[in-house]
Amino acid sequence: MAHSLSGPGKRAPGPRFRLDLMPYLFILPAVVIYVVFNLGPVLASFVFSFFKWDLLTPTAEFAGFKHYNFIINDERFWGALSHNFIFLGLAVVIPVAIGLLLAVFIYEIRRGRVFFRAALFLPAIFSGVVIAYVWKWIYHPFAGVLNPALELVGLGAFTQSWLGDHKIALYSTFIAYTWASFGYSMVIFLAGLQDIPTDIFDAARVDGANFRQKLFRVTIPCLYDVFTFVITLRIFTAMGVFGVIYILTGGGPFYSSDVIDIYVFRMIGNFEMGWATAAATFNTIIVVCLSTGFIKWREWRSWSS
Repeated sequence: MAHSLSGPGKRAPGPRFRLDLMPYLFILPAVVIYVVFNLGPVLASFVFSFFKWDLLTPTAEFAGFKHYNFIINDERFWGALSHNFIFLGLAVVIPVAIGLLLAVFIYEIRRGRVFFRAALFLPAIFSGVVIAYVWKWIYHPFAGVLNPALELVGLGAFTQSWLGDHKIALYSTFIAYTWASFGYSMVIFLAGLQDIPTDIFDAARVDGANFRQKLFRVTIPCLYDVFTFVITLRIFTAMGVFGVIYILTGGGPFYSSDVIDIYVFRMIGNFEMGWATAAATFNTIIVVCLSTGFIKWREWRSWSS
């Protein structure tokens, strides 16, 4: 009877519609949270960048591209952006390389794997504030441990004001950033290594490949997609670094460790919301272009090979 009512070859629309809708209902809360707390502020920041607004008055005056023209001609903005690029160039090499080597080490050992994985990942679970204060104490010229340790091992000539010298302040903050970030790369690479069939490594071992040959001819090519994800993650974090540098140096001395997020924070402190949102929007566009360009390049390399 039910078959005759629906007709030959036809389906009842009710249950089918509910089944198609269910997957979207499951992801709806995550989409709402993302739009409200991530996408919404980004779009609002883009809109505010065209208005003169100081947080103290309820009205805003349309300024057009005036704020973008200001930051494009501001030497401190370009100085901060150059420091972000230095951070980016170091971040896609040093923390990634450390994470890869540690992941290979943990993968190769047979005993104590859980202990080493937990111990090496431990710095990554602390907040950036805690890490910054730890390294601020380490770098302290009088009460810190780095300079006395150098003197203890006969390297007293290298003792200096690590955060007070404008030539090395940025690189000193990068060391703290690396200590906090290599654990994420290590865990991601370790997950990728566990997905590689063991037969590949066994064949390389039978062929007499040494560590360097296995690393560059087997491990790294098999982790092609993992490298894409890890480096993209480093692009986002390096271009958005703030807490570690702000606590360690505040962007000094003499703006030598200034980055875009500290530049934006300083503008907000001066109640220049238009300039701040314009700089933040400009940085967001750069991050999107860099990450998208890198992913497209990796896809092209994969397709051409």
